[in-house]
Amino acid sequence: MLQRHTSSLRKSMLLLLFLLHFTSTFSQAEKNQTPANTIAYHLKKATALLQHNADSAFLYANKASKLITNETSNQEKSEVYLCLGNINSAQGNYASALKHYFNAKKLAEQAMAMGKNSTLENTNIDILIKIGISFFYQKSFDQALHYYDEALQNTLKLPHQNTREATIFKQKIFNNIAAIKIQQKQFDKALEYYQNSLKINASIGDQNIASSVNNNMGICYMEKKEYTLAKYYLEKSLDIRLAQDDMRGIAQCYNNLGKNNALMGNTQLAKDNLLKALAIGKKLGSKESKLTSLQSLTQLYEDTHDYQNAFHAQQEAEIIKDSLYNIESVKKIAQLELQHKFDKQKKVYEVELKRRETEQQKKQLIYLVIASTLVFLLIILSLSVYLLKTKIKNTKLQKDKLELEHLNISLEKQKLTEELEFKNRELTTNVMYLLKKNEFINGITEKLIESKHNFKAENQKVIQEIINQLKSSSDQEVWSEFETHFTQVHADFYSKLQELFPNLSSNEKKLCAFLRLNLSTKDISAITYQSVNSITVARSRLRKKLNIQGEDTNLINFLMQL
Repeated sequence: MLQRHTSSLRKSMLLLLFLLHFTSTFSQAEKNQTPANTIAYHLKKATALLQHNADSAFLYANKASKLITNETSNQEKSEVYLCLGNINSAQGNYASALKHYFNAKKLAEQAMAMGKNSTLENTNIDILIKIGISFFYQKSFDQALHYYDEALQNTLKLPHQNTREATIFKQKIFNNIAAIKIQQKQFDKALEYYQNSLKINASIGDQNIASSVNNNMGICYMEKKEYTLAKYYLEKSLDIRLAQDDMRGIAQCYNNLGKNNALMGNTQLAKDNLLKALAIGKKLGSKESKLTSLQSLTQLYEDTHDYQNAFHAQQEAEIIKDSLYNIESVKKIAQLELQHKFDKQKKVYEVELKRRETEQQKKQLIYLVIASTLVFLLIILSLSVYLLKTKIKNTKLQKDKLELEHLNISLEKQKLTEELEFKNRELTTNVMYLLKKNEFINGITEKLIESKHNFKAENQKVIQEIINQLKSSSDQEVWSEFETHFTQVHADFYSKLQELFPNLSSNEKKLCAFLRLNLSTKDISAITYQSVNSITVARSRLRKKLNIQGEDTNLINFLMQL
């Protein structure tokens, strides 16, 4: 134990000396920088610190962003936003990461329009891959595949296909596509991509890629329940990352080893792996890593009947999960992508309009030169023809402008339609979130009731208090958010309901809203904590208050028509 503590202390001292040397070296270098190169130095510092301290990396990247002026090239601006995107992605802030990546992509494309070079082409491909990764972590796999495919097509267009950069890009894209195949439960297909990636890496010898591929192959075999093979590849990946001192990669390997050991029945070893991963994730400030550790620990504690630790781990995981996958974050990402597509299309129309105007001006100049060389007797006739042609062409130009304006209006209309569809999806997501949350609380309550008699007598009172607290917990905040979204999508529903039936109680109005969404009695019961029988009685009372006579009129159809 003392030897391990001494080793840990020695590593900490070495890291501190490295950072002091690193800071001193860069401080001296910064004094020798010209203003034009200061941005590059800050970005270099940010990149060097990213693996160990994302907050310090952000400080340097932020310094670089504040130095951007009108004289800064689009290529330099693109590199700044790419760095900011990488930092936000490392911290799990994918909505902010996508915002920076789309800015970087737009600036890189503008720079490439002025003249391509290998650095710009590589930067653009890297941005596309990073956008795909951000969508992957948001579980938008179709969007991720779209950007991976675009990155692959750009890679195949590079003038030199056999360069190290092009080969590395292909590897990254294959690895990322394989990761999606894992999520889609196509493990054999994923292994094919990883085997191809390892073949490519044999000629490069990139240890980062080797560790990543071995880790992901371990995940595939774990999903295929081949746990011994999974452990082999995961430990192989861990050895590489420990040698490289890649803390993010080390946390990822410990998380996966923890899951695999739990499945193999090595409970204590699994717990040690997951706690190590959690400690590293907290140190790095990585929400994604912490969430993975906490979810695995929750399952492990439940399997070992340690319900108190399972409850605390689940609570902490839910807080992180809400910050990663909340509805507002999904909405921001969708709006960012929609705005990016709209701006790109609008730019194409503006360039086309400018080109037509330039061609028109050239033609007018030609007509003027020809007209000036004609004989005096033909001047009047030539001038008349010129004016007539100019009028016709101006009319055509005006028509073209109107057509482009019409296209812009159509795009705006399409954007509004997509936003309305998004609100409908958002409302459904809100209801499913409420349902899943209440089902989760009910599940915990039932497990506690079933296990209550297994606890000591002095602990049973505490367990009963937890059960009572869970049963009496209200969901008013979630209901208010649901009601806000519901009113935005079905604006006239409550007003018509109040006008036609002013005597309805608030609970009856809630029941009307759930029925308006065509929810079953069982779903409403799970959301409201009421029994199925209570909901059935409430529906019967509601029919009477709504003056619905006989069984011929369906209650849900009646509410749908309001």
